[in-house]
Amino acid sequence: MSYEAVARRYGRAIFEIGKENGNLSTLAREFQDASAMYSASEELRLVLDDPLVPEAQREALLRELCARAGLSEVTQSTLRLLSRRRRLAALPEIARQLARLVDQDQNLARAVVTSAGPLSDAYLDRLRAELEKATGKKISITHKQDPSLIAGVVTQIDDQVIDGSLRARLSSFRDNLLRT
Repeated sequence: MSYEAVARRYGRAIFEIGKENGNLSTLAREFQDASAMYSASEELRLVLDDPLVPEAQREALLRELCARAGLSEVTQSTLRLLSRRRRLAALPEIARQLARLVDQDQNLARAVVTSAGPLSDAYLDRLRAELEKATGKKISITHKQDPSLIAGVVTQIDDQVIDGSLRARLSSFRDNLLRT
């Protein structure tokens, strides 16, 4: 089931509350933590999502987990609301939507740079500077390695992919040869 529409509404509401209260970064971190906790435990998901578990029992479990995690009242009440409405499964998508809104608010773009081997910090810094110049945003880079690329880098920022890998160039070369 897709929770995208639900996640957009909740993400926007949480974002607005965080902006208004001046604790947006705290809320974003708490929702990431709550999402990770929910996603990591199949047993927890089974209990919280089971319609046969009484609402009072689910709410007591949520209160205990939230207290242990030290979550704010806004986060706790949102999680309880999601539980009552049987929408806790949307929590990971809500956390992603909230993170996207925070990034937009901070003029931040997240780039995933994939290379065949390790890249030096100096190279990543130069790449970050070029991407910041091209996008007009602050760039946060996550580096991954994929030996199948052979050489070069593939950079993804949101939905845009810049494929500068040797694998892509060889594939393009092969396609051109087959067309002639």
